[in-house]
Amino acid sequence: MRPIVTIADTAAGLPAAFDAIFAPYGGIAKVIPSGSKVHIKPNGVHFAAGAYTDPAVLDALLTYLIDHGYNRLALMENCTQGVATRLVFEVNGYADIARQHGAELVYLDEGGTVPYTLEGEEVPIRISRRLYESFIDPSRHPGNFYLSLPKLKTHSMTTMTLGVKNQQAFPIDEDRMHFHGHETLHPRLARLYRMVQPDFCIIEGVTAIFNGHIPPTALLRESSVQLNVLIGGQDTVAVDTVGCKVMGYAIEEVEHLRLAAEWGLGEGQLDNIEVIGNLSRFRKRYPYALLRRFHTDVRIVEGREQACVEGCKGNTECVLELLSNDYPGQGGFTIVFGKGFDDADLEDLPGDILMVGSCTINDRGTDLRQRYRDRRIIEVEASNDVRGITAGVATLMKIRPLDMVPLSPIRSLWITLQAKLHGLNSRMPPLLGGPKSTGLSEAERRWYREGGGDCGRRDGTS
Repeated sequence: MRPIVTIADTAAGLPAAFDAIFAPYGGIAKVIPSGSKVHIKPNGVHFAAGAYTDPAVLDALLTYLIDHGYNRLALMENCTQGVATRLVFEVNGYADIARQHGAELVYLDEGGTVPYTLEGEEVPIRISRRLYESFIDPSRHPGNFYLSLPKLKTHSMTTMTLGVKNQQAFPIDEDRMHFHGHETLHPRLARLYRMVQPDFCIIEGVTAIFNGHIPPTALLRESSVQLNVLIGGQDTVAVDTVGCKVMGYAIEEVEHLRLAAEWGLGEGQLDNIEVIGNLSRFRKRYPYALLRRFHTDVRIVEGREQACVEGCKGNTECVLELLSNDYPGQGGFTIVFGKGFDDADLEDLPGDILMVGSCTINDRGTDLRQRYRDRRIIEVEASNDVRGITAGVATLMKIRPLDMVPLSPIRSLWITLQAKLHGLNSRMPPLLGGPKSTGLSEAERRWYREGGGDCGRRDGTS
């Protein structure tokens, strides 16, 4: 039987759109068993405007669920590295919405964790104990329903970020740094989806985001489009396949989706999906690459042999673009990432220096430290250490991470303290300023220094 994916217009209101999404199954009561505890997982990646699932859609969905007799509700997320989910939820309004509807707030970056070895990997990741008991442990999870609510977005590292990639939130911060290279990121995303699959997926496409996953607020008008749609169904791979088509992409261009379909985790061929709604009206292809609008007084030196957009290049440029456009920071420094530099590439570098990734540090770290003995050199060993990169760039731009949060400093510090008291495992930049340390454990730093390779496997193989 072909999976059903519905494209619902929101022009007649969100309740009507939800009705349309659930109608092919005989209504919501046929989809979500009575008495279930419904866990909603939005894309709450960050508090940058537009980057996350529209709060109005989340609000409407909770209202819709309550109106249909579902009163046991939870809102769960583990936001991007370097920021506490509790803080993001206070900024973007999710916390207030959950409280208004009596939904439990589940911060997956707080509390106990359990090890879990993904199929195809050797070293366990750490995931929230609550997530494990609710959706993985077969003896504990009956009665829980997982409803994924991602944002319709392109992504500079993975082309698209929709329902399948929504599971990237599940490893703790530190364990997301591994398998983030050109050949390793997409299999990791498919393995995470194999670990936990949503019972239902609704992509929020009221506004679609492009030019990367976290466009600066100052550039949001040229990186967003009003589409006024919801895209939903029981097969998340099929839902994502339709979502990709809406944004102008085929599944073959989104490697983690291609893998998930190839592994039998869902349907990835449009011809095998029953699409309800007018898919043919979406003809534009929206770009996934960053706009690359950087501070004009920052020198970027990129390795000639390798600089992974999934790792050192993509993360560093995303952070630099965000800080360059949304905060009044200074320039006059150099960023070096990648592998394979001519000597001339590293001559006469301006200002202090940020080196990102073990490739750069192992290849040219000693050389740069000897050449520029009078400079401050900040090293971030892991190419996907977003916390370390943010702290490093913010330090050189003279931006306090505390000033990046659109709340009063006292409130930001109080919320962060609350998160830490509840067992926060996300590594946040120092809110009052960025020292040299990336915040990795000594074991992690030693692993990178000894050539572990942050683009490959955590056990040191490629």
